[in-house]
Amino acid sequence: MNRSAWAARYRQLGRDAAFLLLSGPLSLLAFYLVVPLTALGVVTTIIWVGLLLLVIDLSIAGGFANIARLAVARVDGREPVPGGYLVPEPGVSARRRLFQRLRDPQRWMDLLWAVIYFPVSLITWIISVVWLALAVAGLLAPIADITLDLVLDPTIGEQRQGLAHLLGLQPELLWDIGFNLTCGIVFSLTAPAVLRGLAAMQTGLIRAMLSWRSEVSRLQTSRASVQRAEADTRRRLERDIHDGPQQRLVRLRMDLARAQRQAEKDPVAASAIIQGAMDQTQQTLDELRQLSRGIAPPVLVDRGLAAAITEAATRSSVPITVSTELPDLPDHVSQAAYFVVSESLANLNKHSGATAAGVEARVVDGALQVRISDNGIGGASTAKGHGLAGLVERLNGVDGRLTITSPTGGPTTVEAMIPCAF
Repeated sequence: MNRSAWAARYRQLGRDAAFLLLSGPLSLLAFYLVVPLTALGVVTTIIWVGLLLLVIDLSIAGGFANIARLAVARVDGREPVPGGYLVPEPGVSARRRLFQRLRDPQRWMDLLWAVIYFPVSLITWIISVVWLALAVAGLLAPIADITLDLVLDPTIGEQRQGLAHLLGLQPELLWDIGFNLTCGIVFSLTAPAVLRGLAAMQTGLIRAMLSWRSEVSRLQTSRASVQRAEADTRRRLERDIHDGPQQRLVRLRMDLARAQRQAEKDPVAASAIIQGAMDQTQQTLDELRQLSRGIAPPVLVDRGLAAAITEAATRSSVPITVSTELPDLPDHVSQAAYFVVSESLANLNKHSGATAAGVEARVVDGALQVRISDNGIGGASTAKGHGLAGLVERLNGVDGRLTITSPTGGPTTVEAMIPCAF
């Protein structure tokens, strides 16, 4: 493993350690606030005071749940996932708005999470503290031993009761230093993996219990985005066929009918009409090929995304530098990425005024990263009416994310991140 990989592991260790060490006290506080309020609220429900106590209880649990969601997003380097709480209807009174929380299943899930999360976080907190303490103590103990035994007070060595003394090993100081260093190195090297596993256990529980409604909403939104993207593609295809090949075919039929009528009267004129019809046939074929490339070019199916990107770049009027490092990808990922590249290059050729551009595609941390950049005038946008407007919808359908940086005067960078596991 190279130096940068080790550096990344220990940076993640810092995030995991902070997450795990803070989760213990927070879960303890949440548990001791939520459980008594829940019990008191249930007991006093009969006199209606309990309902108010339960509302307060659910609000407190929701507050701790929001902290947990933010913590998970920070430790994983992602955007925070909303809770998916019920949204009050406009004009609802404050009292109904308040008591609506009692009908919100996610808030009751927050309450259940506060109870279940406490023992889980307590166990992971104890393991984290012990593991980190052994790592730090093992690395610092030799310094303390040398300082105490050889520098400050040599008589301390005679009172030593370490592992070497118990085993009868001599010299005790050297053996104790060796044991402590070994312990410190082992626990230090294993700490990133151990704490990552503990953090993954907690984050998995948090996502499962605190984001399940958001996940359902996300899937519904993703499905709707796919349907809208497919509908937009179908409408665009119908429009392009109607305005292009269909009109040419209608004219072709009329020209052939006219040539048939002229065949006996004026063969020369009929021949000219037929020649024009042949030209229209070739143009129609070219337009149909162009339309097929925009949907799913054969090279994408036969040779993969890298070859399809290269072919799209060769059709560009602006010189394109292509850099791809791609494994085999799922079909939905390749199709979404190709759509991003083809639409971005089309917009680039029409509006950017660029003299050079580049396309990069590689897999980074389990997601396909596609970046299209140019040295044009900038001003690219996903606003309605712009050439890139359909990209956001298309990427939402595959849980992707689009980022556009295009200040006035340029340069422009379009970056898409598409998860490879769907």
